[in-house]
Amino acid sequence: MSIYDGAFATMMASLCGGIFLVGFALNVLEANALQVGLLAAMPVSANMAQIIGSIIVERYGRRRVLCLICVTAARLLWLPILGLPFLVFGEVADPRIWLLVLLVGASCLLGSISGVAWLGWMSDIIPSDIRGRFFARRNIVCAAAGMVVILAGGAFLNFSEAQFGRESPTGYVILFSIGIVLGLIASYFLYRVHDPKSGQTPPAGGVTRAALFSPFRDGNFRALIVYVALFMFVTQMAGPFYAVYMIENLQVDFGTITWLITFATLASLFMLRFWGPIADEMGNRPILLVAGFAHALIPLIWVVAQEGAYYHALVLAHIASGAFFAALMLAHVNILIKLSPEKGRSFYIAAFNMSIGLAVAVAPILGGVFLSLTEGWQMQTGRWTVNNLHALFLLSGALQIVVLFTLIGLREEGSSSPRAVLLQLRNDLDPQTGLASAMDFVSVRAGRTGRVLKTIDERTDDWSARSEAMIDRRLAALETRFAKPLAHLRRLFSPPS
Repeated sequence: MSIYDGAFATMMASLCGGIFLVGFALNVLEANALQVGLLAAMPVSANMAQIIGSIIVERYGRRRVLCLICVTAARLLWLPILGLPFLVFGEVADPRIWLLVLLVGASCLLGSISGVAWLGWMSDIIPSDIRGRFFARRNIVCAAAGMVVILAGGAFLNFSEAQFGRESPTGYVILFSIGIVLGLIASYFLYRVHDPKSGQTPPAGGVTRAALFSPFRDGNFRALIVYVALFMFVTQMAGPFYAVYMIENLQVDFGTITWLITFATLASLFMLRFWGPIADEMGNRPILLVAGFAHALIPLIWVVAQEGAYYHALVLAHIASGAFFAALMLAHVNILIKLSPEKGRSFYIAAFNMSIGLAVAVAPILGGVFLSLTEGWQMQTGRWTVNNLHALFLLSGALQIVVLFTLIGLREEGSSSPRAVLLQLRNDLDPQTGLASAMDFVSVRAGRTGRVLKTIDERTDDWSARSEAMIDRRLAALETRFAKPLAHLRRLFSPPS
């Protein structure tokens, strides 16, 4: 049921967020770069409210109830958004974009409170030795579901724009309405998931100041918080503006954008098959190093994407982003659960997500300020024109490499080296090695089968020998027991001498 819930929740998030929300803000409500940055910051910056969820969970222990109420209310808050395009205000002051920011922010706030309860809930359901594989499988299903609705939504939005114009809200309102329905279906599937601790009494002592700050006194967990907060800050400083660059600078239509997102999703689906087992066997820290370095190089590809000659560069950028960002998000969740103790885990989850929220709340705003201050700047480097958006992308990539050095202080028990992960990836992705691995698998199975048959043969011979010996002993015992009576009978019936 958790996988079904994730699939429908992802479909709602795909239709009511991401590129469609940015397009709605830009084309219908005429948002500027700063307002787009605020909208993009809402989903993650709302994580700062997770401390409220952690206090409720630790004090009352009703994770399932808290999660269901908050996540359903968050989805219902999208109903007023459907009416925003039809509100009429004066030309001087149009507050509709700020109402959108407020409603999206409130929805994200409730969703964030539910998130801390959900992750603690799932960590008790999923055994630690298969957690990487489970979340990889769940992410694969969710990504596939999101890919389908993004493709359908993009095609529908192109049709709607052709019929009613680019500034018409009709297509967006229909997409958001479908998204709300899908979100409520997700709530139904979440309702059917059992909480193994639903009947347990919360631990005595309540919520203390020491418990609240315990994640920050844990040196290893503090290193994780520093890394993930800085990583999300430098990525989200530019993250929302990739869509702006495609829509406004490159004039890419929504049909093409949805296909690009599909390429990213397919790359995620393909690579998660490898990242999940690698996380279980080799740990999450080396994945953060390998995938983090690769992800930092992606902004270079965006510089190559120029007006009129962008398709191949954007395809490559989206494939690389899907392959490596999926690994990073999987490793973030896994290492969070691994490094947080069972007692007080909700505080650790809240501290982790609050740190991300604080970083992401500020990052897009600073990115928007940077773009406003450098508006109109550009320079020519050979065949490519580099503008202020490119400069922001390159700055983000360079800072991502710097952030990787914070992982020096992070320890993960049983983790391998980044080189081992690279070798395993090469082994997994090499067609010849893959065939050899398959043949090795068959050989191992054949060898095991031969050993089993040999063992059966040996055991059968042993049992046969034991049976013959037992029969001989029984016959000898019978012969001894009846020897004297038989001798008397012989003497009785024998003729006298």
